[in-house]
Amino acid sequence: MREWRRFFHFVGTKFMGTERGGHIARNLEELALAGFVAQDSGLNPETGSRARQGRYRLADNYTRFFLRFIEPHLPEIEAGRFAFASLDSLPGWETTLGLQFENLVVNHAMELMPFLHLDGIPVLSAAPYLKRRSESGAGVQIDLLIQTRKSLYAVEIKRRREIGEEIEKEVADKLARIHANRGMSLRAALVYEGRLAPVVRGNAWFDAIVPIDLLLGI
Repeated sequence: MREWRRFFHFVGTKFMGTERGGHIARNLEELALAGFVAQDSGLNPETGSRARQGRYRLADNYTRFFLRFIEPHLPEIEAGRFAFASLDSLPGWETTLGLQFENLVVNHAMELMPFLHLDGIPVLSAAPYLKRRSESGAGVQIDLLIQTRKSLYAVEIKRRREIGEEIEKEVADKLARIHANRGMSLRAALVYEGRLAPVVRGNAWFDAIVPIDLLLGI
């Protein structure tokens, strides 16, 4: 257990950038090669250029779980004093599950392409997109933004017990904040886990709706 603790602490400190020095880039590259982190350097939909600085994401879901729930309680766990009734009783469990679900889908971005009718079409970028609020306009966060030469797919990733018609307005508000280059078509897709209200499919507002079990083939 102590060896795992040291290893995950290494992953966490490198990912969060708490260690300073000239080896951070090399360490991040090693973590990426091992599959623990991923570099999401997607294209800016407003300029078509790549970000000057790549964004790193902790891609391994077990590492995320370890750092969030296990590492803070290791002394109690090792001493056999840590007990809980169920995972649902852990603080912030539902929020964490939502983030883990989002991370899972992003990790399977390429498997999503056939469901978006992009199979065989060159994909220029597939990564989460974040535009911070500025004086010139509101910010926006897209769970997964897929870009081809002629189109942008804003993929909303939602894990919720009940998913109703309000999801359309949520995504429409996000699309309104993306100022794509002229000639680019802007489309929306939904990847979800939960009970989807029939009206959402009936409205046909989304260009694609993909349940998680279909994406993962389960």
